[in-house]
Formats: sequence, structure tokens, C-alpha cells
Amino acid sequence: MKKILFPTDFSETANNALIYALKMADSQNATLYVLHAYEMPVISATANPVMVQDVYKSIELSNFENFKDQVPFIRDIAKENNLDHVPMHFILEEGFLNTILKKRVEEEEIDLVVMGTNGNSGWDRKLLGSNTINAINSLKAPVLSVPHDAVFNGINSIAFSTLFNTSDKIVLDKLVKIAKGYDAIIKCIHVIEDVEKVNQEVVESWLEYYDGHPITFTLVEGKDVEKEIFTFLDRENIDLLVSVKRNRSFLDKLFTSSMTKKLSYHKHVPIIAFHEE
Repeated sequence: MKKILFPTDFSETANNALIYALKMADSQNATLYVLHAYEMPVISATANPVMVQDVYKSIELSNFENFKDQVPFIRDIAKENNLDHVPMHFILEEGFLNTILKKRVEEEEIDLVVMGTNGNSGWDRKLLGSNTINAINSLKAPVLSVPHDAVFNGINSIAFSTLFNTSDKIVLDKLVKIAKGYDAIIKCIHVIEDVEKVNQEVVESWLEYYDGHPITFTLVEGKDVEKEIFTFLDRENIDLLVSVKRNRSFLDKLFTSSMTKKLSYHKHVPIIAFHEE
């Protein structure tokens, strides 16, 4: 992992997520790209062209001045957390956030996107903000969503919800490298209705493949996958949850309003969403 992209609106929620982005960049020896996107207002086609041009210039100047003023605050946050040595590149760009994110991820070959989620449009209302959901659904890079209430106290224990398939193995290989930067243990959980139906040969092959790595595997019998994972988060004192986004998966259900109440008790736990490969 060499490049991390962090979109920000300079809010308290974003500044909280910045600490996670900086810590992740530090642990992986990566460069942090700090992005601020802004949109131009739609002005009536009947408006005076000269006036429209003046308005757009004024908005561009205002955003530039604001961005220039915010950069020192971001550097101060890095310094306060002893992370001012982390290399940062600052980007100001006009356009729709999701469009810019997709372009930057592809052009800069971004390895991870870190985004903050807040109570107004995120975890307390729709669980994750629409920008975060759009990013998870459309970006090739994995997305780390950091709840407003998350407090960085190190990453010692990482949970990984797995189906023991090839795609999950690819993700776990990447996760091993991330965990190494924190000296963290990875705790894999597989929820199944009947444990006796587990393919033991596959499980044994995973145990053999990851032998020597700080990884544990837990098989949990149950019908309610979400409930079992939430219980696991509490019992194992998880600092970071990692899941793979696939059709009708646990991660998909996290984005439905029916899950809000359940996850409200775990809104301090950041989530990394990987795409199924």
C-alpha cells in the first residue's frame, strides 16, 4: 500500500477520520492525498453571461482561499499526533465528489480511500453517508469508513468476515500486510447455520496456508449473520471490521435502514469494504 486518498470537507467528522488516514499512511509507509471537492451552482441559462462568469470566478476564488486556509490546520492535526512526517499531497478540484474520486483512484493508482461518516447523514440516520455508499459501490479501491464517534486508540484486533472462498483469500492476503503495520491480530469469523456443513478441507487448507501469521479462525453456528458478527465485535474487542462487498452480503445489509439500530451500538468501529475479486 503506497497511496491513500482522503476526501475532506474540513468538518469535525472529517478531521477525526484524518487521524485514521494519517495512522494508516504511517503504518504502511504510504503517501496521503488530501482531496477537497466543490461543486459549482447551476445558474439559469437566461442569466447574463458576464455575471455568470463573475459568479464562477468568485466561487473558485472563495474555495481556493478556504482550501489554502485549511491546509495549515490539517498539518497541525498531523503534528499534534506526531504524524507530521507522513508525506501529504493536497488537491483542490471542482466537480461531483464521486466522479472526482473515481478519476483520482484510477489516475493516481490509489490503494485505499478513507472517508468520515457523520450523525447527520451517516451512522445515526442512514448508517453511512450517501457519499461513502457511492464510493464503496463504485470505486475499485477499498474504502475505510470512519464513524464520527470512532476514537483511534491503535489497531490491535481486526475482524474479517469470510466465506472461505478465493476472493476472500485475496483480500486476507492484503489484510495481512495492513495488520503487520500495526502488529495486529486478524480474527476471521465464518457464520453458518450448520457447522457440520463446513467444508473442512477448505478450512484446513486456510489454516495451513496462514500458519505462522497472527490469524485466528472462528466458526459460529447461527442464522442471523449480522447478530453473530456484532456479538463477535463486542466479545473480541475489535478495532476494525473488514468485509467483502458482494451481492446480498453482510456488508450490503449494513447499508439498509433496518440495520441502523443494530449497528448504532457499534458505531465506534471503522469498516474497510473490499470488492469481491
